Amino acid sequence: MYGYMSVTECNLFICLRRFKQSTPIFGKDDYLKRNLIKKLSAVFVTTAVLFTTVFSVSIFAHAATPFTPRLSAPDWSNRYYYDGNYNVFQQYGYGLPNCTAYAYGRAYEILGTEPNLSWNGAGLWYDYNRSNGYYPYGRTPKVGAIACWNYGSGGHVAVVEKIDSDGSMTLSNSEWGGRTFYLTYANASDSNPGGNSWWTFQGYIYIIDSAEPSYDPPETTEDVTPTDYQPGTYKVDASPYLNMRSGSGMGYGVVGTVPDRATITVTDTYYADGMTWGKTTYNGKTGWVSLAFCDFVAPVQETTAAPETTVPETTVPETTLPEVTLATDPVEDENPTQRATVYIPTGDVTPDKDQKDKKDKDDDKKPLIGDVNHDGKISILDATIIQKYLAGIADLSGDDIKLCDFNQDGRVTIDDVTSLQRFLINK
Repeated sequence: MYGYMSVTECNLFICLRRFKQSTPIFGKDDYLKRNLIKKLSAVFVTTAVLFTTVFSVSIFAHAATPFTPRLSAPDWSNRYYYDGNYNVFQQYGYGLPNCTAYAYGRAYEILGTEPNLSWNGAGLWYDYNRSNGYYPYGRTPKVGAIACWNYGSGGHVAVVEKIDSDGSMTLSNSEWGGRTFYLTYANASDSNPGGNSWWTFQGYIYIIDSAEPSYDPPETTEDVTPTDYQPGTYKVDASPYLNMRSGSGMGYGVVGTVPDRATITVTDTYYADGMTWGKTTYNGKTGWVSLAFCDFVAPVQETTAAPETTVPETTVPETTLPEVTLATDPVEDENPTQRATVYIPTGDVTPDKDQKDKKDKDDDKKPLIGDVNHDGKISILDATIIQKYLAGIADLSGDDIKLCDFNQDGRVTIDDVTSLQRFLINK
């Protein structure tokens, strides 16, 4: 019976029972006893009422969030989508039509408070949430959840609006530079629910406890990790090139590129970030590429040792080579189709005065951390360049990569983009 009482409430209750069952603690003064019991009873009743009220409010506060599906485009007066004070993508010039601007605004609309979602490209949303632990996530669809995909240098996000009892599902979307609002339809058991064939579905971000029932897919013994990729020969299918990363995942840096239609040999595979990666070597560089953008050609061929053969000894007659006199000076190239040899002068080269003055001026300039585009200031353009570099869209030199490390932790990650954006907001 004490299951929902606090320690204070239990002490008051026990004290009351002692007054009723034992000798008065104030001797024979019935007047004091009766008045004390009345006061303690009033305190107990008041505490019980307050506890019941708080407990009831707590129950309702933890109840599932009410949800109204959005099946039509938001109008221009909707602040969650078109007001930069609410929608960070609208604030920085990446508003609708844009899938991230829409999903961010839709999440704000559902929650009624600012969502803890990524401020970056759609392909980074799922891993950003998973790394920071803001919301639960998984591969079972739920009403109000954000569906996430990535592909090469991009990605897409959408919002689950309806799930019917038969598993049919409706998602709301927007697309960068295209449609402001549109709906897609899928079955909740689909491995790529409503996405294009070249997209890799990562999973759902559950921003609310859905008031509507979620779909429970039938039990299966199949592994969600793709098993149809194997070491072997592949042909790249990514125009104009496919990024090669230092590790198996989108968070690793780009170490090289493989041109479209090039043939590569994959020696190992690993599943990460919703896709299978293959380890390969191309043009002298070794790294990992996404096999979602490669066509399988043939498995690894098993090699068998060739039978040993004995080569008969032969005697080569001695020959006398004619003496050849080597030219000590460069000889003019007689073949116009071949590139002429360039001779680099040895010794010290003294620059002229203009060159020296320019070098002195350049030495006086100190790079500004975060100013990746070298325009002398830190702006949203720099954040965009860092984001494109992390997504594999843009390549940067070694010095420019150092300027990307905005939080100065010795590496370039999505945290640098977030820190730069927050710096601009508080500027």
